Amino acid sequence: MKSAALSLLIVASLTALTGCGDSTGAPKPPVPVVKGSSDARAPQPDSSAQSAATAQPAAKQQTPSRPTGIASTAQTPKASSARTPNSDAAAQTVSSAESDGKIVEIAGFVMPKPVTWQWQSPTMQFRALQYSVPGIGESSGAAEVVFSVFAAGDGGPIDMNIKRWVGQFRNDDDSEATAKIEDRTVAGMQVKWIELAGRYQGMGQAAPRPGMMQLGAILQAPDRTVFIRLVGPAATVEAARSDFQAMIDGVTERK
Repeated sequence: MKSAALSLLIVASLTALTGCGDSTGAPKPPVPVVKGSSDARAPQPDSSAQSAATAQPAAKQQTPSRPTGIASTAQTPKASSARTPNSDAAAQTVSSAESDGKIVEIAGFVMPKPVTWQWQSPTMQFRALQYSVPGIGESSGAAEVVFSVFAAGDGGPIDMNIKRWVGQFRNDDDSEATAKIEDRTVAGMQVKWIELAGRYQGMGQAAPRPGMMQLGAILQAPDRTVFIRLVGPAATVEAARSDFQAMIDGVTERK
């Protein structure tokens, strides 16, 4: 009896174990990723190929190094403060403090001047040459004679420069001063003669100065233009009128 009961118990145990195996089953293999499913990832490029692709544009964009002190060809050249024609070596001769005090040499021209006009280092841009004209005693201050030189086509139209000069002078009622303008011929060259008077406010001046005057001449040579101005207190400019006129009338080509 005991042997029969033990046999029945073993059979029942084996039956129960077999049922548990059917409900859970053996571990299943991984489910393969189906193309197009939400779990699928796009193929990634090869890492070495990707590195080469990203490195190539960087190599193209790299700017070659340049030795210090050598300007880039892309830089815009700075404008010269007072250009003279390079085709004529004589045009490069400009009077200095050591030059003959009786003449002016500039832009290939020679012209007479009083020895009392003292050479000065140009104080502003576009001034190629500058002289101080002494005042009349203690009643009037000094004036100055200024020369500016430009190659043909530079410096702007003549009329615009005259308009700029006129705009620097005002009447006592603050209206624009009226210029006296004449066309002359000197040494076969066209010359514009301009006279102005009134309250003068030049470049860099904080306020206009009353009682001022200007005599101006614009020499129009075929390859260059020379702007000459005598500006200062009216009494000083008027006293120097004949000398300024003689300077313009005495212009000759430098030999």
